[in-house]
This record gives sequence, C-alpha cells and structure tokens, in this order.
Amino acid sequence: MLALPFAVIIVGCHGLSHSFNAFQAGDEGTHYQIVQMAVHQWPRPLLGSYGAWEGPLVYWLLATLSLPFGGSLVAVRLVVTAFSWGTCAITYVLFRDRLHARPPDALALALLLAISPFFFGQSFHVLTDNPTWFFVVLALERLFAYVQRPAMARLAAFAACLAAATLMRQVTLWLLAPGLVALLSVPVPRRRRLTGLGLLVLGIVPLVALLLYWGGPLPPGAAAATSLAVVHRTRNLLLSLGVVGTYGVLMLPAAELAGWWRRAHDHPAWLATLALPAVATAGLLAAGVFDSVSSFLALISRVNCPQLAGVSLLWWVLVPLGAAVTAALVVTRLSDVRSRLLVSALLGLLLSAMANQRWFERYVDFPILLAFAGLAVVAGVPLGRADRLRWLVAGLIAIALFLWIA
Repeated sequence: MLALPFAVIIVGCHGLSHSFNAFQAGDEGTHYQIVQMAVHQWPRPLLGSYGAWEGPLVYWLLATLSLPFGGSLVAVRLVVTAFSWGTCAITYVLFRDRLHARPPDALALALLLAISPFFFGQSFHVLTDNPTWFFVVLALERLFAYVQRPAMARLAAFAACLAAATLMRQVTLWLLAPGLVALLSVPVPRRRRLTGLGLLVLGIVPLVALLLYWGGPLPPGAAAATSLAVVHRTRNLLLSLGVVGTYGVLMLPAAELAGWWRRAHDHPAWLATLALPAVATAGLLAAGVFDSVSSFLALISRVNCPQLAGVSLLWWVLVPLGAAVTAALVVTRLSDVRSRLLVSALLGLLLSAMANQRWFERYVDFPILLAFAGLAVVAGVPLGRADRLRWLVAGLIAIALFLWIA
C-alpha cells in the first residue's frame, strides 16, 4: 500500500521518462550534472568543487546505485524513488514497532508522510532531500529500538546513520540531540554509557573531517546566498515555528489540545507558559525580521493574504502558535522517554534551521511532520475520530496541492 502512490506516478510518467512540476524540480539539472561527475570518477568520491551546498555522499550513492543502468536520468530518478519508498516503509515500522501505534494508524501516518507536499513531488526527481530523509528516519528507528532494548549494536547503527545523514546534509547534525537524550535516558552501567558516548562521537567524526577538508561548513565553490547575520538566523527560526504551528493543529490529538486549553483557563502559570513565547515571537514579527516575506509557505505563495505591519496574517497566527506549541510540549512531554526523544529532535531541528544560509520549507517540513506524527501516537490520550479526520484532511490538502503545482 505504501508503494501504491509511487507506482501511480511511475506509470503515469512512463517509467519516469517524463517530468512534471514539483517544488525545487528546477534544481534537478544541477544535481544530475553532479551525479554524472560522480559517475565519471567512480569509485573515487567527489569531495568538493561541485557547486552545491549538500555533502558528497548523496551524489556518490546516487551514482553508485544507478551505475549498473548507465547512470541515466531515468535510472537516477528511480533510485531516488526507491529511497523515498524506503523512507516511508521504515517510518511505518517506526510508528508500529517502536512507538506502538495501531497498524492502521501507523499505515495512515506513513501514507500521509509519503504524500506530504515537500516529499512526494521530490520522490521522482534527482534531488537530494529524500535520500537524506531515508537515513534520518532509519537513524531514529534504530534510536527508538535502542531505547526499547539498549544493545550497543543498535546504537552503533544509529551512529552509522548519523554519519551518513550528516555527510549528505550537514545540518542533520540535529540527530545528535535525540541521540544524547536517549543515551542519558536508558538505565545502563556507566561503562556502557561511556561506550555509547564514544559511538556517538565516532558518528560525527566523518562530518568533522569533511568540514576540516573543506575549510568551512560548505563545499569549496558553493556560493553563500546570504550572510549569517542574527536577523537571518531569527527569520529561519520563525519560519520553522510557522511549520510547527501548522502541524501542531493538524496532528496533535484533540484531547491533548483540549487539555492544554483547560489548563490555560484554570492555571495562570500555564497560560503564561503558552502566552510568553507567543508574545515574544509576535514581537519579532513586529520588529520586521521577515523583511520581504509576505505569505506563508511556498505552497500558497500565489495566494494574496491581508498583511499586518508588512507581514501576512497567516504568519501572525502560525508563528506564535508554533512557539506556544513548542513550549507546551517541553513542559508536558518530557516524562515519557519516547516523547522526550521526539521533542529533543524537534528542538534540535529548529536550532539547526538557524544555521542555513537560506530557508526553504523543504529543509524542515518532512522531519517536523514526522515528529508530530510520532507525538500523536505516544500522547498518552486516546486518538478519536476527530484526530483521524484531521489526518485525512491533511492528506487531501497535500494531494490537492500536488495536483495544483504539477
């Protein structure tokens, strides 16, 4: 069933010999050219001077797996599609076996991730996002497996996936946050904990070596689009909080959201917990850190929305909402180890967004949706019909947006 959406597009595009519009699909030519460079010098790795921000492993993997088929454009597209399907299959296992979701819920959430707007369209083009998400999801699955049964082999597998993900996209170093939380949360002897810490250190050694080789966070020859001034860091964080606000409303159980509302009504301290982050982010919006951004998401950038102080009203709603949701999760979800890992991953992801030269929603959309899908099934409250209807609405919106763009 998880393969069905991918099979429909493969058949409809004549084995992916035809292309279609998708977010960032215009970058396919650049990435395919780099894959061809990797094919021509295979098996030697392509370590720099290829004109992109991504790490070299993604290009080497795409070149290696498509090499038996001549490294053609169709072959590389199919390899990316296989990575995309694999990502969703591992996500299903993560939800079902590690987070103990009911199999129908695990399947529904994995399908929702499969057809999410910044994942599905990129599943059929030579782009670097989905192969990276494959190793991110596999790393998280191995980490939750370690929490279930703390075997060193499972933590070593997480460290290997961490190394692979960071060699494909440097900012996936945020995986280290849930890794450290898991290591500290599992009751193991001190010697084994030190061994586990050594494994995590080994997991980031390849990235450190690559950055030393490059002499910086980007490959030589990769042009930086903007400076990393404080205003750009803040803008990236607020944009990401807008995505958090969106998925917080769509994914978290209605019973949990209702509990927050009741606590805010009855306890002034809880109301302050939600209100203070929201007010702080609203103040940053008023301060003008968004500059020329006037609408929420590349998805709906064609839609004109009323503005307040030069900023779309959607931002005024979703950014404070995202800040409030994040604060509420930190206060309420740290007692359960599974929620603790998901919240730490979310916080690490939000902080990592501040390191990017520029912000594109595709950098954070899939892992934020993944985190909220996981938080939905480990919420400790029953999931009801209203929750599954919201998942269905989110899926229908994703399909409509895909058809709109394509």
